[in-house]
Amino acid sequence: MELYIEKEFLDNFYLEFDEKLASEGQRILASVFREFGEIDWFINTPIDSSADLESLIKNNPFFAYRASYSPPIPVESIKEHFLKFSNCSQTIIITENEEQWFPEAESKGALCLATSSYQERIKSILKTCHSKVDLSIGFNNWDFFRFQESLPFNKIIINDNYILTDSINQKIDKNLIPMVKSLMGENRTKEVPIYIFTKDLKPESPGTSSQIKDALEKKHRRLNSSFANYKLNFKVVNNNLLGGQGTLHDRVMLSNFLMVDCGKGFNLLPHTPSNSQIIVVSIFDKYTYNRLKNHIKIHQDYLNSLKNLKNINFTIYPS
Repeated sequence: MELYIEKEFLDNFYLEFDEKLASEGQRILASVFREFGEIDWFINTPIDSSADLESLIKNNPFFAYRASYSPPIPVESIKEHFLKFSNCSQTIIITENEEQWFPEAESKGALCLATSSYQERIKSILKTCHSKVDLSIGFNNWDFFRFQESLPFNKIIINDNYILTDSINQKIDKNLIPMVKSLMGENRTKEVPIYIFTKDLKPESPGTSSQIKDALEKKHRRLNSSFANYKLNFKVVNNNLLGGQGTLHDRVMLSNFLMVDCGKGFNLLPHTPSNSQIIVVSIFDKYTYNRLKNHIKIHQDYLNSLKNLKNINFTIYPS
């Protein structure tokens, strides 16, 4: 994760924080400052010597917590550094005041918080994004997947070996297509790569290399046609290479700040009662933060491993 934090915010947060009286939003930010590892963090104050660093550590325990993991990177301007250097893979920006450039930052995929709004924003994210569906009861409304509207994102990974099967009980136009439309909400102009890790394309029998490629191309064209009014970039990743790797078996969906588990898979209609469930959690849960970080790495490592691999069927389409 990248964390850009304004010194004024961090100082005021420390002065106002009361462990016994803290709101849910305050407790969550305190947990991020204290407990979340593997964060590159930036702060808008000069640190020209070890004495400067020691002074900042001494004067603010929350600064000290973060510095115990890694020292901050001082920047003159949070805005300029962010716009120039961040890839927004998972970036949180926290400032004292709402900034005019926040909408631009969020359009790139960063989550922006300010003193006046962060508690309500976090509360809203928890309410909207931390949810479950018991699939022994039923599922009949793809609007459930509109939770993604509560958080910025610039990439979606869907890992489901059967999401492109398109069989009688697993139709793409009844499952994948409405699910992605719900995920995108009103974001028709947002450019988003969507990686679909899968393996069963249900080619014509007997499933020769050319038949697999034909099935893949037809399904990719179908997705592009269904989302002609969107700016989505669908990439289909062969999940059946490198010995299967075993690590890409579970049916999950990943975005910058969210993780969705569905053991049954995302072919949910027509509904058949099962002992499975859909679980949606954001990174404001530390366990999910670590798990999402690890899953993103696993998928990226798999993608990297495919770059130089030659396969008679396909590795990533389009390449």
